[in-house]
Amino acid sequence: MKPTPLVLLAHGSKYPQWRAPFERLADDLRKDVGQDNVLLCYMESATPTLLDIARQLATAGATRCRILPLFMAEGAHFSMDIPGQLEEITAQFPALEIELLPPIGQHPLFLNLMRQIAKESVSA
Repeated sequence: MKPTPLVLLAHGSKYPQWRAPFERLADDLRKDVGQDNVLLCYMESATPTLLDIARQLATAGATRCRILPLFMAEGAHFSMDIPGQLEEITAQFPALEIELLPPIGQHPLFLNLMRQIAKESVSA
């Protein structure tokens, strides 16, 4: 069975150097789980957009994907902007089932990692 594609969704920036860590993350994940199983997109100020990625997936015949927002918490983008984009995507590509995951910053592993980094910073 083919894995469900993972879409990494970052905020976006007009500064190319801002995108570098997200591009490295996507490239590293592709090495682990397959080139076609990880896609990266941005909310604004950079491309591809979430709609671009949904179009790419639908064109390739995908019927399902998971979106992992690379955000710290459930802010305005997560609560208002992403649902609006998902409505538009669902209207254009009704055969594409989308699962929106919680923001990465709320994952217990990420919270533990931040705690460790902060703890090391205090000890330094």
